[in-house]
Amino acid sequence: MDSTIEYTCFICIMIPLLMMTITVKAESRLLTGSVALGLFICLFSSEVSGAVIRAFGLTNTQFITTNATPIIEELLKAIPLLVYAFRFSSRRDKLLSCGFGIGVGFAVLENIVILLRAIMSNPESANYLWAFVRGFGSGLMHSVSTMMIGVVISIVMKQKKLLLPGTVAILSVAVAYHAIYNALIQTDLRHLGIVLPLVTYIALAPMTLKGNGAKAQKEVA
Repeated sequence: MDSTIEYTCFICIMIPLLMMTITVKAESRLLTGSVALGLFICLFSSEVSGAVIRAFGLTNTQFITTNATPIIEELLKAIPLLVYAFRFSSRRDKLLSCGFGIGVGFAVLENIVILLRAIMSNPESANYLWAFVRGFGSGLMHSVSTMMIGVVISIVMKQKKLLLPGTVAILSVAVAYHAIYNALIQTDLRHLGIVLPLVTYIALAPMTLKGNGAKAQKEVA
């Protein structure tokens, strides 16, 4: 499949985002940089997925979206979190921001590309309902799955014995979560697929708020 759309959208979004990352305050660069990284991971994972599909001769779309792509995408999204935790900080609030930013960047590029392709094939297929479904569905799904990885990494980094099994476990959960969403969205139960990321986000939101509150109290003190 022609990847011109992906690369064109990537360039259009990435250039101003990088310019903003350079000029904002240091404490904001983690989030904006993570979004930029998410854009790149989306583009890179598309190339990796295409290579895997060609190498193994995969043709079943449902099999690809529930087996191959969840594994590839979640592993690639997790790598920067692990690098950041080992190299810079394993604080939960920072890993949550990093994880959410990566997920948002990934989802933004993916949704824009899918939107453009939908308009090109059938202009009437993209409407306000489609936008809400993509935003609250796949948009939150990518963010939430990476947030979960960030939360668990921040925990297992404090217990070194749990680092390997904990990391493998949360990666497995993220892949399964992604695969379940993709499977539901392709069936008559698609409404459950749309609700799943929103419910998970609501469950994880208190962790983010708690982390931000603790950080603010520490700065005041």
